[in-house]
Amino acid sequence: MEGLHIHGAAHAYGDNQVLSKISMVVPGGELVCLLGPSGCGKSTLLRLAAGLEVLQEGSIVIDDVTVATKELHVPPEQRRIGLMFQDYALFPHLNVIDNVSFGLLGMARAKARAIARERLDQVELAHLTEAFPHMLSGGMQQRVALARALAPEPKLLLLDEPFSGLDTNMRASIRQMTLNVLKQSGVATLMVTHDPEEAMFMADRIKILGRGGKILQSGDSHEIYYHPNNEFVARLFGFMNTIKGTVQNAMVQTPFGPVPANGFADGEPAQVLIRPEGIVLSSGGQDGGESSGGIPVEVNSTHLLGHFSVASLKIAADRNGAQEFYVRVHKEFLPELAGRITARIDPEQSFVFADDATVPGEPMLDDLNILSPELKTLLSTGLEPQDKVQKQAEAAE
Repeated sequence: MEGLHIHGAAHAYGDNQVLSKISMVVPGGELVCLLGPSGCGKSTLLRLAAGLEVLQEGSIVIDDVTVATKELHVPPEQRRIGLMFQDYALFPHLNVIDNVSFGLLGMARAKARAIARERLDQVELAHLTEAFPHMLSGGMQQRVALARALAPEPKLLLLDEPFSGLDTNMRASIRQMTLNVLKQSGVATLMVTHDPEEAMFMADRIKILGRGGKILQSGDSHEIYYHPNNEFVARLFGFMNTIKGTVQNAMVQTPFGPVPANGFADGEPAQVLIRPEGIVLSSGGQDGGESSGGIPVEVNSTHLLGHFSVASLKIAADRNGAQEFYVRVHKEFLPELAGRITARIDPEQSFVFADDATVPGEPMLDDLNILSPELKTLLSTGLEPQDKVQKQAEAAE
C-alpha cells in the first residue's frame, strides 16, 4: 500500500520516553497532521520517518518497503522522501532554480532544470528562477522550499511547522496554495504543527500527541473539535471557561443551568469546559431575553478584535462576582445598546470531564533545531553531506 506506515514506534532519549508505541498510517494522496504543544514528540516522530534518528522499537514502512526496524536503518537519501524545515534551509549562494534542482542527482543538468522549472511553475515562481534567497520574501522562500521538496517526486513528504515563519495575512494564502499543490501531486504528507487552526485547515486527518508521546485522539477536524475525548484535547483548541462541580442525577449544575454528565457516577467530581463561543448572548430587545432560556448577566468589558468581539461577563445574581466568563461574539458587541442581556450554554461547545487534575499533555524536550542549518539544507534535498561538493561544482559550471 502506498504511503507511510508506522507500527509500534517507541523512542527515548536516555530515561526520557519521548514516543510510546505509536502506530499510524498516512495513505498516498492524504495529508495527516500531528498536532500538539511544543516538546510533545512530534518532531521526533518526523525525524524517525525521515531517517534522521535510528528507530529503537517498532517498524517504519514507505510504499511497502521497510526502511526502519530495531535492526534495520535505511539512510534518509535512500528513502525517497521530501523534507521541509520550518526555516526552509535554502542555499544562500544558489539561485532559485539551482536550489530546486539541487537534489536531482544522476540526472542531466538540462533535464534537472526543466523539472525544477515545472515545480516552480506549480508554486507560481517561474519568473524568479535566477533570483537568490535573500531577494525573496518569506512566503516566496517557503514556496521555493516546497518546490525543491517535490522536485525528486518523493514517495513521502514531511513538513515541520512549514508556515510558522510567515505573517498572518501571508500564512493564509500560502497555506491554500500549498494545499492545492500537495493535492495535485498526490504525495502522502505528514505535517507537524502546534497550531490547531493550521491543522484543521490543512489536514484530512489530525492526530493529537500528548505527554509521553501517546496519540490521544485521531479523526477529522469536526470529530476532534466537537467531540474531544479528554480535557487536554479540548483545551488544545483554545481558552476554556471552566466550571467545577459534582455530578448529581447525571447532571452538573452550572450558573447557566444543568449540563448533562452521561457516564459519570453520582457524587463524582467533574468540570464543565465551555468555549468562549459556547456561551450564547441574547438581548432583551431582540428574540432573546428570558424567552431564550438564558439567565441575566452583566458585561464587564468588551474588545473588538476584527471579525469578532470578546466580552467578559459575570452572572447578574452573583453580586460578589466570584467568577468571570469570557465570550466570543462574531460581530461588534455594544452592551450599552443591547438592553437586558442573558446568556445560555450551547451544548455543542461545552464538555464534561472528570476533575482529577491529570492532563495528559505535559511537553517534553524535543526540537529539530538541534540540527545545524547546513545539515538541514542537505537533508531537505535528500543528499548525503559528501554529495555537496559534487553538486556545488556542477552549479558553478
